Amino acid sequence: MKKRLRDMTWEDYGISKNRYKELKAFCLQYDEKKSKIKYGLSATQYDGQPKGHSVGSQVENQAIDNDIYKRDCAMIEEAAIRANPEIWRYIVKSVTLGLPYEFIEFDEEQGKIPMCRRDFYGVRKKFYAILNELKLDHKLTDIP
Repeated sequence: MKKRLRDMTWEDYGISKNRYKELKAFCLQYDEKKSKIKYGLSATQYDGQPKGHSVGSQVENQAIDNDIYKRDCAMIEEAAIRANPEIWRYIVKSVTLGLPYEFIEFDEEQGKIPMCRRDFYGVRKKFYAILNELKLDHKLTDIP
């Protein structure tokens, strides 16, 4: 008999306590990464002078950083949508701000979350399992 989503454990998803902590820390950096994304040439302070301590140009380095920040944020959003498209914004808010169900149950923008506490935590656990897969898949594509 298949387990209900709300009854799934970390072991069912193959996620250790330490891996969960790593995924949780990754999510808590979401707002920080979002705020670091810069758009356009005004995003860099370029004075025209070469910099001896830099490997690439400032514009290239900023573009690389932007790509990493955007990819990380998109990964969190994609995992939340795949976990449950109906409540993905609640999931993002919970995991990126470290907020429990009670603090997101009534959201000013989204209204009341359409599920009970236990079901929400089941979906949130599924979110972390999907995020874990996305991060592992991403590491595999980064290998030269």
